[in-house]
Amino acid sequence: MCGLPTNRGASRVYFNSHKIPVLGFIGYSGSGKTTLMEQVVLLLHGRGMRVGALKHDAHRFEVDKPGKDSWRFREAGAQTTVISSAELIVLQRRTAEETPLADLLDLFVDEDIILVEGHKAGPHPKIEVHRPELGHPFLWPVFEHVIALATPKGLIPESSHELSLPVLDLDNAPAIAECILTSLQR
Repeated sequence: MCGLPTNRGASRVYFNSHKIPVLGFIGYSGSGKTTLMEQVVLLLHGRGMRVGALKHDAHRFEVDKPGKDSWRFREAGAQTTVISSAELIVLQRRTAEETPLADLLDLFVDEDIILVEGHKAGPHPKIEVHRPELGHPFLWPVFEHVIALATPKGLIPESSHELSLPVLDLDNAPAIAECILTSLQR
């Protein structure tokens, strides 16, 4: 038993408007959020699940390649640019402000689960990825809806003796994926 809440605990489950469960990973830069989420996506996909992934980036980023047609359309002033093929659709939309998390989650319509990296203040349940050697404080006392702590086995700081969360082994992604599957009761 991994200690994650199940769908029966309604206060710990969050769905987008299409009734797809949402689970997040939060932590400081360098903690291993992306690596863990990538491994969990791979493992859940390997179990036949359709997994959606959403990443928050607090900085300006570029997904297009300068000189490509879609980049040229956007640089010319297109508000929205869509690139499509038989296998992939990419949507780029200019925004004046940060898009609300609920609106982003509603872009997912036929997945079995949505995994989110970042969006610490969101209403969805989250697993905090924590590396004590980085010297950062825990996020779970500050942000709501943190349901578990993933940290390297044996590296829980002494200050966490009153930890009220399940602790997952950060280096055991298969066990974390299994916990997620168990909590979804699929």
